[in-house]
Amino acid sequence: MHRTVVTITTLTMYHHIKQLMYSVHVGTPDPRFGNMLLEQFGGANGELAAAMQYSVQGLNCDDPERKDLLMDIGTEELSHLEVVGTLARMHLKPLKSDRDAAHADPLIAIAGGGGVALHNSMGNAWTADYLKITGELDVDLRSNIAAEARAKIVYERLIGFTDDPGTIDTLQFLMSREITHMKAFTAALESMGKPAFSIGYIPPTPKLVNQYFNDSTGVGDRGEPDARGPWNDGSEWEMVTAPALQELTSYKAGTRSPTEDSGGSNGHSSDGKPLRAIREKPQAVETAKLARKKTKK
Repeated sequence: MHRTVVTITTLTMYHHIKQLMYSVHVGTPDPRFGNMLLEQFGGANGELAAAMQYSVQGLNCDDPERKDLLMDIGTEELSHLEVVGTLARMHLKPLKSDRDAAHADPLIAIAGGGGVALHNSMGNAWTADYLKITGELDVDLRSNIAAEARAKIVYERLIGFTDDPGTIDTLQFLMSREITHMKAFTAALESMGKPAFSIGYIPPTPKLVNQYFNDSTGVGDRGEPDARGPWNDGSEWEMVTAPALQELTSYKAGTRSPTEDSGGSNGHSSDGKPLRAIREKPQAVETAKLARKKTKK
């Protein structure tokens, strides 16, 4: 008896299983709603954008544990893309044969044959410009948390525009998974142990970082106040009058003309020099010039 040994080389690849991640059922197709669903298929906050963003971030990630997280969720988003695409296709199906439905949405009926395509609900093509990828893990995780929050809101709005029970059930599932991913990305960010505002390696200028510029002043036509809150009031904050407002030397018609005692007009001093030119030069500029002079010597 002879024994044959067969060596199988393991390959890394995507594998598609025909069963959907979540079953989709549509009672009454609604082509107009199918068009809305394309926002989550090929839109800025849709599943393809999420899948590509997290997967590419994962490829760039040097942290093995968080790379696994990014690849896990990125792959799940591809499954969501299939679910959304199937749901949209079921709603768009009448466009293949119903003349009235086709007239209502010729882009999908004629150009797309009544099926889904990689564009949003307005017909704008999907673009990689949607992706937020910086190569800084903590910054990317913050982007991902925001992306999941935006997607959750889109699904919530979609649920509000359909009465079909099966469609609502599917959208509820997808919406819930957005919160799951938000929780995972948030936990991954917090577990890095970095201070909340420690972004990158170069620290901010100490005094400047705690100055709040009051750039929107006065009371609005609808009573909007010049508000104070924890975002601009407290022990660490210094409220600063809007720099642009400080530059104004006259309130005549909202111009930047100098006051009468400056001796000039049209932004010039009494000796004819532009006011901007005679202001005190920033310290950073002076330091840079000094460094250049030393280099020449």
